[in-house]
Amino acid sequence: MFRKLGIVIMCAVTLSVISSASAGVEAQPAAAQRQEQEQAAEKKLKELDKRMDELAAESKKKEGQPRAEMNRLYEEFKKQQVKAAKELAELRKSTNETWEKAKGNMDKALENLNGLYERSKAKSKDKGEAK
Repeated sequence: MFRKLGIVIMCAVTLSVISSASAGVEAQPAAAQRQEQEQAAEKKLKELDKRMDELAAESKKKEGQPRAEMNRLYEEFKKQQVKAAKELAELRKSTNETWEKAKGNMDKALENLNGLYERSKAKSKDKGEAK
């Protein structure tokens, strides 16, 4: 009887060790994936900022309404950029439980910024072709 109990205990310990080891292995890729997504979001933020700054520099060469409209879009972009930076900070400090929500908020913030950039780019081209 004690022998059977010893075998059961050994099996339980072995299963426990195996399951905790596999949980650690699963956590590492998840952490690496989170870090990659955070870095990708940061890279996208920097890229959009650079592109928008280039559009703003082009708009300074224009006069009147086109310039005023581009300035308005640029200011809105900068406001949205501040919000996106806050979302990135939230994403970085999120827990496993809040990760999905924080990631969704970050994705939405990036979509908003990209939308503003695309509208600004289209307005810049429209006004440039009108001359």
